[in-house]
Amino acid sequence: MQNGHLFSLEQLQSALSAINSGKDLTAVFYRLNKALSPLFSYKNCCILTEHESLIYRAIASSDSDFNYSQWSLNKIMENEDVTEVFLSDGYSHAEHIANNKVNSNLSNILICKLPPSCNNSVVLFSELTGKPRFSVVGKDSMVSILLEQLYLKVESLNKAHSHTSHLLSLVAVMTEQAELFKELASEWFWRMNAVCEFICVDELAADDDLYKTHFVGKSPLLMRSDTETAQLRKWAQFQHIITQHGDFYEFEFELNAPRHLWISLSGKAQFNDTGEFMGYLGIAKDITYAKDREIAYKQAKEKAENANSAKSQFLAVMSHEIRTPMNSILGMVELISDTTLTEQQKEWLSYAQSSANLLLGLISDVLDFSKIESGTLSLDSSEVNLKELIQSISAQFESHTERGKLVFDQSIDKSVPDIIEGDSTRLGQILFNLLGNAFKFTSHGRVSLNISREHDLLTIKVSDTGIGIAEQDLTRLFQPFSQVSDSVKRKQQGVGLGLSITKKLIELMQGTIDCRSLLGVGTTFTVTLPFKAIEVSLVTSKPKSLQQSLNILVAEDNKPNQVLIEALLKKLNHSVTLTETGSEALNAIKAKQFDLVLMDMMMPVMDGLTATKYIREEMSLDVPIFALTANAGQADKVNCLNAGMNKVLTKPIRFSELSNAISSLHNNSVKR
Repeated sequence: MQNGHLFSLEQLQSALSAINSGKDLTAVFYRLNKALSPLFSYKNCCILTEHESLIYRAIASSDSDFNYSQWSLNKIMENEDVTEVFLSDGYSHAEHIANNKVNSNLSNILICKLPPSCNNSVVLFSELTGKPRFSVVGKDSMVSILLEQLYLKVESLNKAHSHTSHLLSLVAVMTEQAELFKELASEWFWRMNAVCEFICVDELAADDDLYKTHFVGKSPLLMRSDTETAQLRKWAQFQHIITQHGDFYEFEFELNAPRHLWISLSGKAQFNDTGEFMGYLGIAKDITYAKDREIAYKQAKEKAENANSAKSQFLAVMSHEIRTPMNSILGMVELISDTTLTEQQKEWLSYAQSSANLLLGLISDVLDFSKIESGTLSLDSSEVNLKELIQSISAQFESHTERGKLVFDQSIDKSVPDIIEGDSTRLGQILFNLLGNAFKFTSHGRVSLNISREHDLLTIKVSDTGIGIAEQDLTRLFQPFSQVSDSVKRKQQGVGLGLSITKKLIELMQGTIDCRSLLGVGTTFTVTLPFKAIEVSLVTSKPKSLQQSLNILVAEDNKPNQVLIEALLKKLNHSVTLTETGSEALNAIKAKQFDLVLMDMMMPVMDGLTATKYIREEMSLDVPIFALTANAGQADKVNCLNAGMNKVLTKPIRFSELSNAISSLHNNSVKR
């Protein structure tokens, strides 16, 4: 091939300018072809860059079939001094062409090396019309300059294309994210005019015809649902704010729209330079989802409260219905026990009384457990004569020692105060349950009750030499409706609530309970309770006098209970008048003066609460009124006291309880 200047300087400058001004690869390769046409003609031009060792990849081509094709040029380019190679026989001997679109039998191929600055690249011309008669890229050839400019221009276009593609990709991602944000967004801006009509919403809301239809040109008053229209106070307050041009925040209302929609508006008043009110600028938020959840929560809460109320009502009714006949049974048994009986009759009566007491205990346990589970059990706070309480509870178990097989020891440390502050009923229930449990599982040996004090803690220990508890059973000892073994469950009576309730009561009192036991040896329960001692008055109390005869009115609709109460009161030497309804009780009080009224809560025609309120408010009478109720709940007791009753006696009424309650009248301890 000959060497030399194939272009004049003017021609080179013109060709370089043409290539450099090409807007895309098609224009660049077209202008190169035009510039080289006086020298030789070809069908395709391709720029190859070394990808791996002597493996070249097309980075640009005038024919798209050559794009990304790979060429093995190791045999052709192994001589570093070679600047160009012409292959008239084609490329059939090449080791590899990785592109099925490229014909491997190409002929008349001219491969021209580019300078090292061009990243080990070559320019490949294919399908030349003939072999050039000169060196195309010789040392002094201006074609080398032209091809180098071609490479630089192609690199520039490729980088620009890559950068543009990257930017377009980012734009696509951001557009997709923006669409997603738009879909998920629940807040948007709005503007009102001076008459408080929406005049515009931002782009986010403007794309939704719903917002355009129901906001623009309307005031909130015209957008509200029928339910909202009925809320006069709420909207009167809102209208007052906007009339005063005040700011408002998170004003929520339901929209009158084709679909369910709740909106929250926050707005700030806008004024011009002269102080003239121009309207509002603010933000709106779609709170439909949150509002639906709030409504669902309220409905679920109301449903749960209604269910709990129904449960409480059921328990109250059951308590009343069961305790009412139990009052008659236990009362009649108590009355019969004071009559002349044979030994066998006394034994039978003892069995009846024991069974009735067991049934009453089960009823009380179930009701207490229900209150504990629902969180409605509360503790009273009053003065508790601890020693009297312990003696009273202990006395109920003295009969277990009559046959001589069982010893019952009691000890109270001198440091234990006589009077403490607490709930006498619940403290007595704890003692009764622990002692009852000990006697239940101890047929012979010893049961011990020890009360001691350590600082501000009261320690109660109940020990027995009974059957004991296996170690693996201790973990479920305080579980409700559970007993330690099937064999015990069959032999002993109860539903397994006593210890569970005892533990809950102790925890309510901020105390602790612990159990230590050995099977076949015995069991010890240890209870610690915080307490507050109360100073005992130095004034010596007067001995109780015998009860004087009182005129007592009894309002009770249950016939057996009437007979029982009348018998108990006459046994105490009192005069009794019986009525069956609250209205009859009022008529009796109007006709005669009474020293005491015993009033049942639930009666036909007029209940005891209504009758009591009438006596206090309409008749302005201060006669003592004791409630006779089979409703054992704390709320029932509060209702009685709030109605004006002085004391609450829970059925079944025991003779001793009734006597003590009436005795309080003589001691002037009844307070309204």
